[in-house]
Amino acid sequence: MGKILIIDDDPIYSDMLKERLAREGHVVSVHLGPFGGTAAAAQPDLELIILDMFMPGLDGPDLLALMRKRKNANSAKVMFMSSMDSEPLRELATRHQADGWLPKSASRAELLRYVASLLAEPVPRSREREDDE
Repeated sequence: MGKILIIDDDPIYSDMLKERLAREGHVVSVHLGPFGGTAAAAQPDLELIILDMFMPGLDGPDLLALMRKRKNANSAKVMFMSSMDSEPLRELATRHQADGWLPKSASRAELLRYVASLLAEPVPRSREREDDE
């Protein structure tokens, strides 16, 4: 199972998401809010970051850009999650080169299937860490 980080400013939603994923055997941690998110995302062996799109002070796309600029950035995949409609969320994920997207309204089964599919896909070669080559 995967090592997953959730970055979201909603503690109730984050806890629910963490519980759902942990029940499937994933190792899940939560970072509340965007600030300090780049440090949290630098965890070793992190495979997936589930990133909320709209947080006070720093939104998901901007936080993703900061994470990718860090010298010690890892190759974890990033999935955008939001309460926004599917089509605009997909467009944002595509524009910001996130690995995936899912509305927060997705069912438990949809969430688990989507996370499993993201974790099963290889990391794009352009995002592998230099020391892994």
